[in-house]
Amino acid sequence: MAHLPRAVAIGGLCLLLAAAAGVAGWLLLFQPAPAAATIARPGAPAPQIALQLVGGGTSDLTAERGRVVLVNFWATWCEPCKSEMPALQQLADELRDRPFVLYSVDLQEDGPQVEAFQREYGLKLYALLDDNGDVTRAYGVRALPATFLIDQQGVVRQQRLGPLLAGSAETTWSEAWLATQVRSLLATS
Repeated sequence: MAHLPRAVAIGGLCLLLAAAAGVAGWLLLFQPAPAAATIARPGAPAPQIALQLVGGGTSDLTAERGRVVLVNFWATWCEPCKSEMPALQQLADELRDRPFVLYSVDLQEDGPQVEAFQREYGLKLYALLDDNGDVTRAYGVRALPATFLIDQQGVVRQQRLGPLLAGSAETTWSEAWLATQVRSLLATS
């Protein structure tokens, strides 16, 4: 007879846990699905970029309206990234007096590491630090490097998920082709 109150208590506890699990399941099943995060795609507005700059300050993509923006995602350990950096630097240098900016977005590395990389390769890019990878994810980047061309209205016009290719201006996603695309957008302003 002494075991009866204990059995009732255990049974009641089990019933309470089952009811709680049922309520939790019901709430999960009948809640509206969260809106899917949109990622960058040609023809759509570019996701905002507001990141710390190497050397201080903060970037603001929305403040770049009226300018053509080339966004390149990279990291110091990425060999294809290293190989395309000189061409990106050359393009930025050639267009420095035009309404153009290159956002060089480093993925999850610190400022001193990026500064050392820039010194080693003779770069003076507008380097941004994506410390937590949120911007990289917002652009749908799954591998490095990745490049996005954004027009003067803030719309993604081109995207390349992968390294730039060798070749002439006729080779899609070659360094020369990309420079032609940037100049073409600049000519429309």
